[in-house]
Amino acid sequence: MNDDILVSYKFPDGTVTEPLPHQQEYHLYTGWSKHHLLAGSLGTGKTEAMCMEAIQQSAAYENNLGLMGRKVLDAFKKSTLIQLLDLAGGFVSKHRSQDREIIFKNGSRIVYMALDDSRDSIQRIKSMNLGWYAFDQLEEVTESTFIAAAGQLRKKGVMRCSFHTCNPAGHDWVWKKFKQHKEKQNVTKGDYRLIETRTWTPDAPAPETDEEVKVYSDNPHLPADYIKHLLSMPDMWVNRYVYCSWDDFAGLVYPMFDEKIHVVNHFEMPKWWNRYVVYDYGYKNPTCILFAAVDDEKNIFIYDIIYGSEMRIDEVVPMVEDRLETGVDYEFIADPSINRTERDGHSIADEWEEYGIEWERANNDKRAGFDRVARYLATDKNGHCQLKFFDVRNMGFLLDEIMDYKWKELKHGHSQKSAPEEPVKKNDHAMDCVRYLVHAVEGSNKPKRKNSYRTPSFFKRTTSWMGT
Repeated sequence: MNDDILVSYKFPDGTVTEPLPHQQEYHLYTGWSKHHLLAGSLGTGKTEAMCMEAIQQSAAYENNLGLMGRKVLDAFKKSTLIQLLDLAGGFVSKHRSQDREIIFKNGSRIVYMALDDSRDSIQRIKSMNLGWYAFDQLEEVTESTFIAAAGQLRKKGVMRCSFHTCNPAGHDWVWKKFKQHKEKQNVTKGDYRLIETRTWTPDAPAPETDEEVKVYSDNPHLPADYIKHLLSMPDMWVNRYVYCSWDDFAGLVYPMFDEKIHVVNHFEMPKWWNRYVVYDYGYKNPTCILFAAVDDEKNIFIYDIIYGSEMRIDEVVPMVEDRLETGVDYEFIADPSINRTERDGHSIADEWEEYGIEWERANNDKRAGFDRVARYLATDKNGHCQLKFFDVRNMGFLLDEIMDYKWKELKHGHSQKSAPEEPVKKNDHAMDCVRYLVHAVEGSNKPKRKNSYRTPSFFKRTTSWMGT
C-alpha cells in the first residue's frame, strides 16, 4: 500500500476536516476482518466513510476492481455516487456513466450497479474478479446478493475485503452476521466486524444548543435544531434512525416472541404427554419437520426439528425414525399439499406410506392460525406462555424464521384498511409447521387416537416417485 496517498474529509463548505472517531475506526479495521460494517443513525457520516474507503482501496492498489451499489440504482446515483466523485478528486481519470464505471489513473476501476436479487444482477456479480465490494444500505440488500459478491473476492495482490453501511432493520440477516455476536467477533480477526454510531444518546434531553450536541452525539458537527426535529418523529422511527436500535419489531408477525421467555432448557417429558410430528415438504426449498409434546393444559413444547434442503424422502425417513421413542403415541400432521397427485399419478403422501408413515391433513387456515400462534406466544401477568422451544442446536433454524417473519409491506397508494394480511412468503417453513401444530392442539378435544405410526420398512426401491 502506498502511504503517501491522502484523501481528506470535508465539511459541506469544502473545508478539510479530520474523520470522526467511528469513521477513523472504520478505516483502521477494514481488512482486519474480511467483512466490515458501519451501522448507525442519520447524519453520522456512514456513506462518506464508505466512499473514502472505496477511494483508498482503488488508489492504493493498481488495477484493483471494486463493486459498489444499492438496491435501487437511482438512490445510489443521487447520493452515494455524487459524494464518491466529489471526494475522489484528482484520482479519477474517467467516469463512464453509460457503463456505470469509474476509472482511476492507476488503472483501478469501480463498477456500480443496482443490487437487486434478480438473476441478471447475480450473474453479473458472478462474472467479476473483485478486490473489494461496498454496499450502501446493506439492510436493503438480500443475503444471496451479499454472498454472491463474497464469492468473487479473488483478485490477487490486494486486500480482498468488503465494507458497508446500514441502518438497523431489526433481527434480519445483517443482524445475524454482524450484530448477534459482535462482542466476540470484534476482538478476533474473524469474518465480520461491526462499528455502531448514534445521532443522539437515548434518554438525553433534546438539545437546545450546538454545545449539547458535542456531548450527546457521535457527530458533534450536527446542528441542534436538526437533531431536535429527528427526536420529534414517532418512537419506533427514532429508535432505528436516531438511537441505532436493532430492536425494530415493526411489521413482525409475532412481535411478542422473546428468546429469554420462549426458549427453555431441555427437560425429560412424560411419555403420556401428547406428541406431534408436523411436516412441511420441500426439496429446493427446505423440508421442515417439528417434534412437539403437549401437556394436559395444552402447553406446547417444541423439542426437536429436522430442517434442510435437497433431502430425499428416503433420507428423511430414518431421521424421523431416530427421533421416535418406544411406548409413545404420535400424531403425524402435514401440509395438505403433500396429498396432491403429481403427473406420475402418485403423491408425496403415497411415498411416505411406503415407509409406514401416514400423515393427517393439517388445518391450513392462515388467518386463524396466525391469531392462535400469537395467543400461544403471548404471556400472562405472571410471564407464562403456552408455546416454548427447547434450546437445542437445530432449533436455530426456527428461531431465525420467527424473528424475521414479517407481514407484506403496504404498497404505495393503498390505505391502511387494505393492508395485506399475508406474511412475506420467504423462509417460512418452520412457521407453517408451528401454525399447523397449534391448530392441531386447539382442535384436539377428542379422545387420544390410537397411534398410526408403523415401523418403517427400510428397503431400496429401483425407482423413487418423488425423490427429487
